[in-house]
Amino acid sequence: MSLGAYLDERDDRADRNREQAARDTDTRAWFNRAEKPEVRLPAFDRWLRKELDRRLDWKWAGAMKDRKLEQCRIQIDGMILALWRRGWMLDGHRLADRIKEMLDAIGKAQRGGAVRDFWPYFKAAVERYVGLNAEEIQAEAMSAGVAMGQVFQQLTKGLPAGPALPELVAQRAGETLKDKIARQRRQDAVKAADAGQMPLL
Repeated sequence: MSLGAYLDERDDRADRNREQAARDTDTRAWFNRAEKPEVRLPAFDRWLRKELDRRLDWKWAGAMKDRKLEQCRIQIDGMILALWRRGWMLDGHRLADRIKEMLDAIGKAQRGGAVRDFWPYFKAAVERYVGLNAEEIQAEAMSAGVAMGQVFQQLTKGLPAGPALPELVAQRAGETLKDKIARQRRQDAVKAADAGQMPLL
């Protein structure tokens, strides 16, 4: 192996490690029910956008990739709401595994050439996911609910526990326009502050 190839491989590995560390940070933040909802929900959104980017082919989107990623993220909120409406409070690893499983199936169909028009295919796959997997998800939610409820009560005696992520998504879906505008302004202010900071190096 040449020195140039070795250095390229080392840099690629370092980039992958940084990306994984960022995903892990977001994952830990939204898994933690003791964390504030205003921290959990944006962390979940970041994690989901990264998973969408990683697991699906976006060549077709071109310059519209970021916008299409956000549309897909919003569509997945609908899947989470479908779980919540049925009373299935999957949270943490179980919810993440379900989302990854669905995205991997869509990605496999893309790579296999079965997807001609991405958006209708993606939308249909997400909307049907809960119904097609209802029995399996229900059994998982019931077993998880009993076991996790007992463990969670023991671990958090006296500590306030926040809502499950599906409840947070439902709250966001029920926001008024005024609430959405205020939230967007806060997010824009944070982005502007981050962009205005000088790089450390």
